[in-house]
Amino acid sequence: MSDHNDQNDNSTGHEWDGIRELKNPPPTWWAWGFYIGLSFVTAYYIIYPSTPLNNKIQEVVNGVTGMEVLVDGHTKGIMALVNSNPYYQGDTWTQAEIDALKAKGHTELTIKAGDLKYQDGWTAVNEMRDDVAEIELIRAASMKKLETMSVDEIIADDQMRQFTLGRSKVLFGDNCAACHASGGQGNLNAAHPEYSFPNLTDDDWLFGGWTAKIMETITSGREAAMPAKGGNEDLTDADVDSLAKFVIAMADGSAAVNDDGALTKGSFAGANALFQETCAGCHGANAKGSLVNGDFDTGAVNLTDGIWRFGGDMATVRDTIANGRVAKMPAFGGRLDEVSLKILTVRVHQLGGGMDGEPQ
Repeated sequence: MSDHNDQNDNSTGHEWDGIRELKNPPPTWWAWGFYIGLSFVTAYYIIYPSTPLNNKIQEVVNGVTGMEVLVDGHTKGIMALVNSNPYYQGDTWTQAEIDALKAKGHTELTIKAGDLKYQDGWTAVNEMRDDVAEIELIRAASMKKLETMSVDEIIADDQMRQFTLGRSKVLFGDNCAACHASGGQGNLNAAHPEYSFPNLTDDDWLFGGWTAKIMETITSGREAAMPAKGGNEDLTDADVDSLAKFVIAMADGSAAVNDDGALTKGSFAGANALFQETCAGCHGANAKGSLVNGDFDTGAVNLTDGIWRFGGDMATVRDTIANGRVAKMPAFGGRLDEVSLKILTVRVHQLGGGMDGEPQ
């Protein structure tokens, strides 16, 4: 309960549980902060889209003023009157887009072909669209030039190569980075080898690292499989162990074979005999893989370079031999246009391991 006291003691005359309510003015700094904040909010409401109003009020105000002062139940702000979009002029709906939305269940749509997709005038989103459109206008000439150039011509032209590499960052991030990582370094997943993906920055290629082959790979995709036990069902567990040790030894340099398949280093005569019988058909008698041996389509890996797709420890190598591996890269030819495919080809080639041309 409050008690009424003498109002001449700089109080309101009220007191609650011994606490008086005084009439002291607020500090000057606080008052200025309040008025400045109030002025800022008022100016912001006038300048920018801000105040939410229902559609009925919107219709009335627009009808009285004869202009679209409100949009989507909000004030447009004077920015919409003094700022236009010189580059972004607004996208319009096509009948095909409207039909596609209705096919997805949006039967309540009242938009018609030719209607603006976005409200004209200033909004933060329209400013972003306008900036993007301005950038695309500047890029248009170079993008047009890319249409007429081959990948090799783009790489040879320093200015166009730099432009293409700049354009490739988003394309690579959207389409390739999920598997190959943002820098193209790939991913070796020791715990789950089946989720490992190739390193694009080195010079280890399965199908070829010159521009035509990279373009072919990106456009059409790749699918390669190593059969369990190399397709030789007669291999025993002991044979698999022996082959695994031999493969690891060739990778670390403690064993070697020549182009004729003869063992030139290490004590692996029995394992090499198994290898020549079971594995040489794909990997070559010298174990250097199909590409080194002039086969650009099989994709059999080089077992002598110490580069591992799924892992080079004994357990993983043994699992690879015993159970086989299947690897697939999806085709992007149906997803991306030809210029985008060229741009990605340039990026992959320039990541660090691109080949100058087809091996002779």
